[in-house]
Amino acid sequence: MKSGIYSATAGMLTQLEKLNVTSNNIANIGTTGYKADIPFEQVIRFLNEGPYPGKDQPVLAGTEINTNNGSIRLTKRPLDVAIEGKGLFVIKDPSNNILYTRNGSFQINSDKELVTSEGLTVLDKFDKKIVLFGKSHYFTPKGDLVVDGNYLTSLKIVDIQNRSDVEKVGNQFFKLKQGVKAPEQLTNPSLSVGALERSNVELMTEMTNLITTQRSFEFQKKTLDTLLGQLLTKTISELPRPI
Repeated sequence: MKSGIYSATAGMLTQLEKLNVTSNNIANIGTTGYKADIPFEQVIRFLNEGPYPGKDQPVLAGTEINTNNGSIRLTKRPLDVAIEGKGLFVIKDPSNNILYTRNGSFQINSDKELVTSEGLTVLDKFDKKIVLFGKSHYFTPKGDLVVDGNYLTSLKIVDIQNRSDVEKVGNQFFKLKQGVKAPEQLTNPSLSVGALERSNVELMTEMTNLITTQRSFEFQKKTLDTLLGQLLTKTISELPRPI
C-alpha cells in the first residue's frame, strides 16, 4: 500500500508541475519571440505491494525548448525586425552577461543606444553597442543598420544549433549553459523589416495538454484518497480494543 501512496503522490506532483509549464506557455502566447516549453518525463519504479496503479511512475524530469519559429506579424516600425529561419539576436545585460533572443522589438534610449524593449544593449557584429545619431534609422533584410542613408553597422545574429545548449532567462531571453562553446555568427541572415515574430505557442495544443493534465491529476487524487481511506480503516481496525 505504501508504494501505491508514494506513486499517486508523485503522480500528482508531476501533473502539477506540468500544469505550471502549460499555464506559463498559455500566459505568454502574446509575448514576442517566446518559445514554448515542452515538459518531458522519466519513469521511476516503486516496489509493488498490491494491485495499485503506478508500479512504473512517470515523473517530470525537466523541460525542453520548442525552437520552431513563430509566425510573422507586420508592425511597420523601422526598428522592428523578425528573423526568418534560424538565428538569434545577441544582447548584453547590465552585468555584461551575453544573452540571446528572437524578440527584435528594438528601441533607442536616452543615450542614443539601440536597446531591447527591456533596456538591454543590442550588440553589432563586432560585439559593440550601437549608438544611433541622425534623424532616420532603418534595417535592411540582411541586418544592416542605415542611418540618414549611410551604412552604420550590422546586427550580430548567431546560430545555436543544439537547443539543449541554452536555458531560458525569463520569458524572452536565453543564455548558454556553462561550458558550451560560443555560437557562430551567421554571415547571411534573413530578416523581415517592420515586423516581429509571434510566440510559437499553439493554443489548441496547450489547451489539450491542460485538460489531459487536469484529468490525470484528478485520477491520481482519487487513487490517493482511496489508499489513504483504506490505510485509515486498517489502522483503526488494528487499534487495541478497550478491556
